[in-house]
Amino acid sequence: MAKFTNKPKGRTSKRLALNKKYKIEKKVKQHHKKLKKEARKMSALGQIKKTSSKEIGIPNMYPFKKNVIETLKRKKDQEEQEKKIQKLQQKEELDLNLAEVKSNLYETKAQVVVEEEQIKQENLTQLTKEHKKYITQVKKVAEAADILLIILDARDPLACRCKHLEREILGMPGDKKIILAMQMHGWLICEREFATVLFKANTQQQQSNLSSASIYKKTLSQRQDLADDLTSSSKAIGADKLLELIKNYSKNDGVKSSVTVGVIGYPNVGKSSVINSLKRSKACAVSSTPGFTKGLQEVVIDSQVKIIDCPGVVFDSENKESTLLRNIIKIEQIEDPREPIGEILKKVSKNELLLLYKIQTFNNLNEFLCQVALARGKLQKGGIPDLDCAARIVLQDWNQGKIKYFTVPPNQIEQE
Repeated sequence: MAKFTNKPKGRTSKRLALNKKYKIEKKVKQHHKKLKKEARKMSALGQIKKTSSKEIGIPNMYPFKKNVIETLKRKKDQEEQEKKIQKLQQKEELDLNLAEVKSNLYETKAQVVVEEEQIKQENLTQLTKEHKKYITQVKKVAEAADILLIILDARDPLACRCKHLEREILGMPGDKKIILAMQMHGWLICEREFATVLFKANTQQQQSNLSSASIYKKTLSQRQDLADDLTSSSKAIGADKLLELIKNYSKNDGVKSSVTVGVIGYPNVGKSSVINSLKRSKACAVSSTPGFTKGLQEVVIDSQVKIIDCPGVVFDSENKESTLLRNIIKIEQIEDPREPIGEILKKVSKNELLLLYKIQTFNNLNEFLCQVALARGKLQKGGIPDLDCAARIVLQDWNQGKIKYFTVPPNQIEQE
């Protein structure tokens, strides 16, 4: 059945869809807006033409019209020329200001460079003065002492000896004796020139009643585990033997007399620690900081033995890298900390460094420092490894003894 409708047949609705309606209205608005904009432009141009005609609107019948027009043109050209000159002057002023800024910047940079050079020179002169001062103090100790106790570094005993100083001591007036103290048994057999004592300083933390142990009762065949005893024990080893030797030297025609012992050696070889072990108390301050001991210090062991402590000095003229490894300059004051790292790589085996820093294998100095910087998280802007910071870390570990290194005695090399 068909639906009923009131719509007449043959007619369609004039109503539009809303989206079409809104689109048409939008286009109409845009068109009207465009017309208004063009009208404003035309009105502005008309006003300009009107004002210009008013400015130069001179009647044709005026007798001096040409002269007036030429005067106006000259005035206009003059104004334009003045504007150009003003712009050029402003540009020249800007250029002059920029040049002044650049020159001031260059002068500041040059002044900074000069000041840095002056600081470096002052540091060098200060180090030279301190070195001369310490050398003078060592000579005073050598003149005042009856026995000179030379402390040798266990890692490289021969490099810590100064032959010309030993000859100078023996040539001084009086029957002066020299005793060498070291911590390596293999080197003990090699040293035949002077009395040599195997010694290990006390590492206990208390201020007094420092313990001491004796291992000299063992025979040579029983000393196979001697190195383990030296490193594992915190007690002083060899203190009683060293005191016995000193008191034997103090005998004069079988009568014991008081004796003065001067302790000398390179920086950070353990001079103050040896004195504390002999005294069995913290008589001398101990630190791994270079130049910590500034002057002479007398320590009375007992009624017969008096010890004089003096600052450590590098006696021989070594190359710069080896000198920096002696810990005579603070790590923060080293200008290029990468220089001595090459000497460490020559002395220490690669496997030891790989295990210590937990890094992969390397082929040269820069690769080693890059891997250390990455392992310790020392990075610059952009994730670039900080090689100087890594070098200072390695130097700090070297000075604190974390990097294991020692030289093999000559007799062991021949046996191999």
